[in-house]
Amino acid sequence: MSDPSSPDTTPSVPGAPPNPQADQAPPAISDMPPARWKVVAEWCVDRVRKLAPVVWRFFRDAVRYYWGIREPLKEYLFGFTPDLMSESLRQREVRLAPYESHNMAEFGPEGWKLSVPGRCVVCGDPSQNPPTDETRAVDDASRAFWTPLVVMLLGGTIGWLLLGRWFTAFSIPTGFVIGYMLRTRMPVRMRLVRCDAHATRMNIPQVLAWGNVLVVRFGHKLVRKIFRYGEMMDTAVPQAVAAPAEQLAAPSVPETIPLADSPHPDSAVIRYDATPTYEVEEPVPESKYPTP
Repeated sequence: MSDPSSPDTTPSVPGAPPNPQADQAPPAISDMPPARWKVVAEWCVDRVRKLAPVVWRFFRDAVRYYWGIREPLKEYLFGFTPDLMSESLRQREVRLAPYESHNMAEFGPEGWKLSVPGRCVVCGDPSQNPPTDETRAVDDASRAFWTPLVVMLLGGTIGWLLLGRWFTAFSIPTGFVIGYMLRTRMPVRMRLVRCDAHATRMNIPQVLAWGNVLVVRFGHKLVRKIFRYGEMMDTAVPQAVAAPAEQLAAPSVPETIPLADSPHPDSAVIRYDATPTYEVEEPVPESKYPTP
């Protein structure tokens, strides 16, 4: 008689087909498929491992970008208070707006084009050296400054009211990342002349881009004056060199006019004992008076 506690209590019937499920063992726990949340968690971890280096490199490039343009950003902030700038810097600076007309500068779809012919941009002296063409791509300090500031202000106010202070702190790096993503550069093409003494001074002129406004800082205030107003008479015409004393012509004696009570000149006195002289008149050519 079979034990009722045994796993197979089904009595065997003679002539019945065999039951395959009764012969198989129950599945083990290790052979069961994992839960759905584990599959999702593994997929997320795998994607995070792949995206983490990319995000880190992007954030590192954003930090390097803002560290590299720290000087243009500082100059942009100081540009709001030109009265606090040094006088020597203001006398060498030119701010070009696209809606203004300039003799030596032009703004177009390809950026700014400017030229300073015949003058060294460093010292302002006339130079016979041929002009050189230079092309620069200047970072737009205006967009790099206002983009993260607007993102941080919006994230700070909206996040503080709706999402909490943690979102406000997260908006600070987000603002710099968005500013790095929206960065732009202004192409500037220049035709400049440098004298032999300043042929290697490539850092002058200093060029800054504040949106569409171009800021150019020359090495001498005379260059700024000529660039702004053109060549003046006192700068274009050199002073004449004094001639030697021996080459100077002797001053002519002024003609005197006799007064009423002064004696008559010799040519006005009639001398009867002198031999009379007569002036011979030249004959008139016949062709001058045609015959009728």
